[in-house]
Amino acid sequence: MEKLQLTVFDVDGTLIKVDSSWRFLHEKLGTWTKGKQYAELFYQGKITYEEWAQLDASLWKNQSLRKVQRIVREIPYVDGAQEAIKTLKKNDVKVALVSAGLSLFSIEIERKLNIDYSLSNELIVRNNFLTGEVTVNVSLNNKNQALNHILHMFGVKNNECCAVGDDESLIPLFKKVALGIAFNPCSEKVEKSADVVIKSKDLRDILPHILR
Repeated sequence: MEKLQLTVFDVDGTLIKVDSSWRFLHEKLGTWTKGKQYAELFYQGKITYEEWAQLDASLWKNQSLRKVQRIVREIPYVDGAQEAIKTLKKNDVKVALVSAGLSLFSIEIERKLNIDYSLSNELIVRNNFLTGEVTVNVSLNNKNQALNHILHMFGVKNNECCAVGDDESLIPLFKKVALGIAFNPCSEKVEKSADVVIKSKDLRDILPHILR
């Protein structure tokens, strides 16, 4: 295996102790009852991911950006996340995030953990208030295309890249990169698709596999 130049992380459930940043925001803003109904419609195949995202975002129309940013700063990180990222960067491994979650979260993580780049979904803001609209950059079924964009941007080849995540949206990435790490995988299907399976409360346990 070539020396790894880049590690791409999923966010929800991998870097943060939250399965869905969308649900986290719903619960904090009191909109989860309706949000749960929209989630069920998506998982029943009745609406597309893009439609689901737009419906969710519409529930937050006219919410103050400042209030939402305060909520975002409450997000709990997985143990060892900051140290793991710092060690990767110290060893000249670039770090990127690809998330079907919200950019308000990934941008905060990017800032706090000194991440090199992130790609996720953007809630539209006008005059410091949410408009109820969203730009969908990453869905649960297009993270492969997101990875292509990131590889091209960094000038990194597939065999120089590692992907770390916990759910089935990461399976296409695991198949494409040199090293796929399932960190506390959500299902047996995810486990079987990864090169390495790590069940741990501390993200630093991925480091020996990436830096070997």
